[in-house]
Order: sequence, then C-alpha cells, then structure tokens
Amino acid sequence: MKFEDGIFEEEYITRFSQTSANGEVTNKSIISLLENTAGEHSAYCKFSIVDIVKQNLTWFILSWKLQVMKRPKALQKVKVKTWGRPVEKLVALRDFKIFDENDELIAIATSIWCLVNTKTGRITKMPENLEEIYHKFREEAVFKPEEIEKLAVPKSEVTYVDEYKIRRFDLDGNMHVHNLNYIDFAYELLPEEIYKAGELNNLEIVYKKEIKYGEKIKSLLYVENNVYTIVIRNETEDVIHAIVKLY
Repeated sequence: MKFEDGIFEEEYITRFSQTSANGEVTNKSIISLLENTAGEHSAYCKFSIVDIVKQNLTWFILSWKLQVMKRPKALQKVKVKTWGRPVEKLVALRDFKIFDENDELIAIATSIWCLVNTKTGRITKMPENLEEIYHKFREEAVFKPEEIEKLAVPKSEVTYVDEYKIRRFDLDGNMHVHNLNYIDFAYELLPEEIYKAGELNNLEIVYKKEIKYGEKIKSLLYVENNVYTIVIRNETEDVIHAIVKLY
C-alpha cells in the first residue's frame, strides 16, 4: 500500500478464480479489484463503510465506466491507483488506473458514489470537509467529459429477454443485489458467439434502483452496431433497476 499526493495505490496478484475460460481476468474481477482498492483507500482515511456506520451512513455505487487496453492473466502482478475528484452536488467521483508489472497502463475506470442514510434509505449530503478527510482531491480525470455518455434505453427492438428471481447469494451487506452481480445478469443475455469470444473491453453500468431478495427481474437485450445494452427492469417492466452497456 502507498499513499502520496492524493493517490492511493495497492498491488495485487491476479488469481485463477478471477479469469474466464480463456485464462484472462474478467471485467467483473477487474471491477472487484477497483472496489476493494476504493474500500482500502476509504479505510486508510477512516471513512469506510465500517467507520461511517456509526453515523447511520453507507456508501452506494451509482455508476461505472471501464476501459481495458490490455487484459491481464492469472498470476500476474497488477498495481491499482485511485483518487477522489472534487465532489459534484450529492455525489463523489473516483477514478482508477491499473498498471501491469512493467508499469504499462492496462485499464482505466471512473465511478460515481453517494452516501445513503441507512435509517431513511435516502441519499444524503457529503461532508463539507470530505476533501480534508481524504487528505486531497485531484482534478485529473481518466475520461474526457465528452467520453462519458448518459446511458439510456435504446430505441431499437428488444432482441432477447431473460427472467430471474433474486436469490440470497445475490445480496450484499446492505441486503440488496451486489452491484457486481448486475454484470452476471447482463452476460446471460449476450449472444453465445460473443460470450465465448472473450471479454468485451468496454463496460458501462448505471444503477437506478436497488433490487431486493425474492424480487423478480426482467433483463432486456438491445443490439446496435456491435454494442450490447442490457436494461434490467422489474417484473412488470415499469421500473428500471440498471442499464449495462458492453462493447
């Protein structure tokens, strides 16, 4: 672990359990590494989920955008760097860079987080001294503003629909579906030839409404110009839980 000039850094050895059938680390595993690094950064700054639970607060993830330039394999050393960016209204911004053992940049990601009051279930304001808590924010962003698209339901026809009932193993510590499991829901809808060809190197997710135990969801696949968008709705399709984009 290393912390300098607002950048928190951690090293990992990738595992076989993090790879797909072709031996490469999956998008889900990469996002998991990023989450763990963000959690360690927050713990270092005494503002992790464990620390803020006493204030009836918890962190919620609102969105991810990941781009992989070179995909690592098992038993490779990777270095993850993360930092906070200036707060925007009710949300905190966090960016990431992943380097291989030769210090080559192999992936970048950005994310949006919010604080939720565990008693009311509502989003709450960030502390005014959040930058002080994290020692320093940085203006550096891995994506340009024009590269960050607001995800929306495509206007094309739905090509495939999958239904699923939420199990206990889908849940996280907040008793909602863990954000990583939305990636699994999305992958179930990919055409077989696309799924077997290996991981798509661009992943975007926006989370809109939590999913709880026992609820039934419908995932709808849209395909446009080799872009696969999966919209996850409730059983009656009148609520959008999340939108996942793979390309």
